[in-house]
Amino acid sequence: MQYFHIMISLSNFRLRPLQVFSKNGKIRVCLSLISTIAFLNLIIGCSYYNVRDIATTPDTISNEIANFSRTYNYIVIHTKGHIWHLNDFSLNEENGTISGISAPLLESHVSLKPRENKRVHRYSNDQSPFNELHFYVDYTEAPQFGTEVSFPFSDITSISVNDKNTGRTTANILGGTVAVIALVAVIVALTKSSCPFLYVKDGNEYQFAGELYPGIITPNMQCDDYLKLPDMKVTNNTYDIKVTNELKEVQHTDFLELVEISHSPDISVLMDQSGNPKTFSKLHAPKQAVVHGVKTDLDLVLEKDSRPFQFNNELDSDTSVRGVDFLFEKPKVATNQAKLYLSVKNSLWLDYVFGKFNEQFGTYYPEFQKQQQTSSKRKSLDWIEAQHIPLTIYVKTTNGWELVERLRTVGPMAYRDLAVAVDMSKVEGEQLAVRLETGFMFWEVDYIGIDYSENVDLAIEHITPYKAIDQQGRDVTETLLTADSNYLIQPNVGDEVTISFPIESNANPSKRTYFLRNRGYYNYIRQYDKEPDFQKLKLFREAEAFTDFSKYEYEALMTYEKSFDVVAK
Repeated sequence: MQYFHIMISLSNFRLRPLQVFSKNGKIRVCLSLISTIAFLNLIIGCSYYNVRDIATTPDTISNEIANFSRTYNYIVIHTKGHIWHLNDFSLNEENGTISGISAPLLESHVSLKPRENKRVHRYSNDQSPFNELHFYVDYTEAPQFGTEVSFPFSDITSISVNDKNTGRTTANILGGTVAVIALVAVIVALTKSSCPFLYVKDGNEYQFAGELYPGIITPNMQCDDYLKLPDMKVTNNTYDIKVTNELKEVQHTDFLELVEISHSPDISVLMDQSGNPKTFSKLHAPKQAVVHGVKTDLDLVLEKDSRPFQFNNELDSDTSVRGVDFLFEKPKVATNQAKLYLSVKNSLWLDYVFGKFNEQFGTYYPEFQKQQQTSSKRKSLDWIEAQHIPLTIYVKTTNGWELVERLRTVGPMAYRDLAVAVDMSKVEGEQLAVRLETGFMFWEVDYIGIDYSENVDLAIEHITPYKAIDQQGRDVTETLLTADSNYLIQPNVGDEVTISFPIESNANPSKRTYFLRNRGYYNYIRQYDKEPDFQKLKLFREAEAFTDFSKYEYEALMTYEKSFDVVAK
């Protein structure tokens, strides 16, 4: 199509991220791996970390390192027989070098065991190695602390990062194999744009739980968001959460409410994106997955194992829209309603491509962002839908494929479990066919199942916070009690607020499931130096232009990658 060929001139990035993502099974999970790596500066209070190796060539170190160095990460240099810190880290892309001032390691960054000997490392509880990036360099001389040192890219043999040992998810991602990804992929994860991060207190520690009001970057797009919270150990009849700003954005939180649902232990409860609870007592797996008439790997969606279906399959046609059909057996007893159980998230690739789209505005971006704050909600939704950014769900009926739901973005940092109600009244035959469709690599589906049982009655409590204290000790509770545009504003990296909800003791055998109802929006903080190219930007007004851009960028990266022989250390 004409737009696709024009995009060749739009994409002029010298060095490209994710360039080692090939189509074999080992690399197919790398996008999910990046998401896990991004947790290295997200999560509080644990002492065990996995090491990920990142193979390097001179060409995998791109100008994105400049962005990475501004996130204040701690650089550790490993030479033959020596481990030390590289302070005042800088990159000279023209000369192909990294440089800085040599310094001894701070005690808080010294592993209790040699790093090369183990994949899982233990640090003392007062250490915080989340922000470490380790360079392994072919260099034999001992460092002279306080002096400037420089290494060419060609001397960097590999790179590794500390990743929180998060149990099952981490084990499934690694699968006993060291994943190989480009350094730039780490940069994408560490410098990503996202919404406020939410942590939930579990005993004495806070655990990362997800993102609030994901994708809502203008006040006109605000809507209630419902985030299912993990099962946690509640102490002192208080449910504590923490909302943080850890990225370059200004966050406006209007409203927070804890939704407590009591139910029988033998069922599970999810909400749809409108906040309607659905009960699940017997999930049925799909019998078949079909991509444009061809059967595909069903195992990717049968378990929550972070091996998702990624909407990146090859097609003979030029379309950049991707979809997959799941076929379920219908129950023998007729029913008019069913419920899909989905575990999904957005990809970090979508986050990266959207960032590159914003870069096209150059110095005009602040004015463009200002205009978007007052743009109509319908106009914004029309563009989002025309670019296939939502995850769109269809069901095959007697009238053909009928729209069921368009799922709003949920963020790339954690999978969300969502319910989707399905009207079965016009579904004939012995099978139920469900189609999921989106733009190229915009979503990841980790699990899908369906439940034909009737919804059961639930006891639902809506709980407002009794205390909210920010990082300066100020009581900001009043800003979060109602949706009144009296926002809790978090403008700076490092801003956080701890919110407490009162919980009554559970004297009966019922189980409780919690959701956080939240509302707000956030604005990026971006300064671009390039002049805008308005002729190129006009291309994005066309339907599917943005997903065409995504597909072209990915194919360009795959072509670019073939020039290099990237291997694991």
